[in-house]
Amino acid sequence: MASILNYILSPSTKEEILPNKPLPLSKGGKHWIHITAENEQQLTLLFRKHKIHPLTIEDILNPNSRIKLEKFPNYIFFIYKGFHLDKNQIVSRNFNFILTKNQIISLTLDYRETISDLIENWKANHRILAQGYEFIVHKILDIETDHTLAIVQKIEEKIEHLEDQIFNNTRRLDINYVYSLRGSLQSMKKWLIQNKEVLEHVEAIKSSFFSDEADAFFRDVRDHSIKILELVDSNIESISSALEAHIAISSRKTNEIMKTLTIMTAIMLPMSLIAGIFGMNFKHIPSLDWEWGYFYSLVLMIGTGITMYLYFRFKKWF
Repeated sequence: MASILNYILSPSTKEEILPNKPLPLSKGGKHWIHITAENEQQLTLLFRKHKIHPLTIEDILNPNSRIKLEKFPNYIFFIYKGFHLDKNQIVSRNFNFILTKNQIISLTLDYRETISDLIENWKANHRILAQGYEFIVHKILDIETDHTLAIVQKIEEKIEHLEDQIFNNTRRLDINYVYSLRGSLQSMKKWLIQNKEVLEHVEAIKSSFFSDEADAFFRDVRDHSIKILELVDSNIESISSALEAHIAISSRKTNEIMKTLTIMTAIMLPMSLIAGIFGMNFKHIPSLDWEWGYFYSLVLMIGTGITMYLYFRFKKWF
């Protein structure tokens, strides 16, 4: 499986991009160009004819660039964030898009299965570009949105499992993992809100770059984003509630243990007192020379302990 994808595609052709030549300008028709960005020198050379601003190239090469949409005299640049689950950690990855009059340029920093599937099966997918390059953008965003939904649903199942652990006390709860998961969801929520805002901006400039037919498709992606956002909110609330329940249950168990230890101490205290009295090193102690004195002290201690136990039960202290 190739890790680098550099192609220029039209409804009828698919060609690999030569890394040492500038990208051609479209003289007619619609084109989709995908680039796996490697370094600034590569992008500067490829974009020589397109007059792409250096700050745009800087944003493309920065994996932590914020989600945004920017207008330039000859193109529109926007960043959309996708997600994947890696060893129970939510990892975000930027998808960069440059829209020109007749070309859509997508750029990523690494291999993306979403885009690879479209390019490798171009014989089946070329009709998407024939409808308009905005439908390529929609297809990528739609697949990523569905993938994000699947991730959030998988996390929801994990949260349900955590709740079972808390209430069934099956095993010790990994607090570090729970807090890490909540932090990831909170970051995801922030990014999803920004994704939704970008989709709204894309819808606002559709008259310049997108056809009216594509409007409903982008609204559908935005609606799915709102649905995911609501689900993420619900998951964050569930984790917070689960943590509160865990703390309450842990506090209750601690209180029960302390209560048990206190009761045991209270019951043993008079026994220790009696043992201490009979163990005092004096010559004249009542019953000291009595043959049944030892057994009398034992009965006295046990009787005192039982009396205090019954008293605690009568007072409903446990």
